[in-house]
Amino acid sequence: MDPVTAARAFVEETFPGALYAFVGGSVLTERRTSTSDLDIIVVLDGLDRPYRESLRWREWPIELFVHSETSLTAYIERDFAVRKPTLARICSEGAVLTDRTGGRASDLQAELGERVSAGPGGQRADQSERARYVLSDLLDDLAGATDPGERAFISWELVQATAVTALGLAGRWQGTGKWLLRELRAHDPELADELLKVHDDPEKLTAVASGVLERAGGRLWEGYRAQGDPFHQTLRHVPAGELSGETAQSAGMRRLAAVSGATTGSSRLWMGQTHVPPATRSSDHHHGASETGIYVVSGTPSFVFLEDGRERRIDARPGDYVFVPPYVPHREENPDPAQEAVVVIARSTQEAIVVNLPGLHAR
Repeated sequence: MDPVTAARAFVEETFPGALYAFVGGSVLTERRTSTSDLDIIVVLDGLDRPYRESLRWREWPIELFVHSETSLTAYIERDFAVRKPTLARICSEGAVLTDRTGGRASDLQAELGERVSAGPGGQRADQSERARYVLSDLLDDLAGATDPGERAFISWELVQATAVTALGLAGRWQGTGKWLLRELRAHDPELADELLKVHDDPEKLTAVASGVLERAGGRLWEGYRAQGDPFHQTLRHVPAGELSGETAQSAGMRRLAAVSGATTGSSRLWMGQTHVPPATRSSDHHHGASETGIYVVSGTPSFVFLEDGRERRIDARPGDYVFVPPYVPHREENPDPAQEAVVVIARSTQEAIVVNLPGLHAR
């Protein structure tokens, strides 16, 4: 049985209701080996928590990644942020096994293919300086090493740092293990071959690494300074009349941003207000990976979510707090026919993530 047929049979047997699924990895390429596994991504409707599992099915080794559409998007974006598009490659370079959504799998495959092909772009100045510093420091460590074991470990660290620096300099994707070598071979096969040849020759390895370091801007050790002082920043004041409506919204309510990356430069926190008019309910939604804390300022809002498949309602009053875990579909309602409900919201992500849904069961 060929890999795609096997993967499709596995998904049909194990996840008959899957929205869509992909198979990818080395097993579909000329790099396939006797130990290559099936890298399978399965997307389910209503999945509470994504998970990864290693298993064997009919003698096939499988690396399984099970997600909702929301969590798959979040994990893919996390990979892109660190320049290692593992899941995006499985989707974009693999095969669609099933699609019960009318084409969303193919659309996602095409979108991710374009992003992977475009590359991550150039590094920020601080990332480039960090790479130069790491290479410079490792070269000094190698030059001074006298213990054969330490020299061997430093050499392999230097090989990897040289590859990472070369890829970053060229605005290419990174990787770990075999994927770092594959990315380097795709970008600069001559450099990849050189590093493999000289990894156990300190003098020659120093020459190769130094060449990459010069292309990156040269040695950087003495005088290198990474900004790491969080204690002397200025406070930011956001007056009540200057809250911003330029944030994600849901029907039936209005959000105002107070503390965000755009308003204050925050990097991990979002705070703001939500206003729900009298006798109004918001659309169903969730907030992705954000944890959300809510403080009721005025009115008597209700918060509706599912528990064991049935709607549950929390009726809150001024002074009450409500906690909303990540990815939990919910909505706000204001049953009062005369008074607006106002709450203050704090989220654990700098962006006000809002995913509007057709219903509480949808994810």
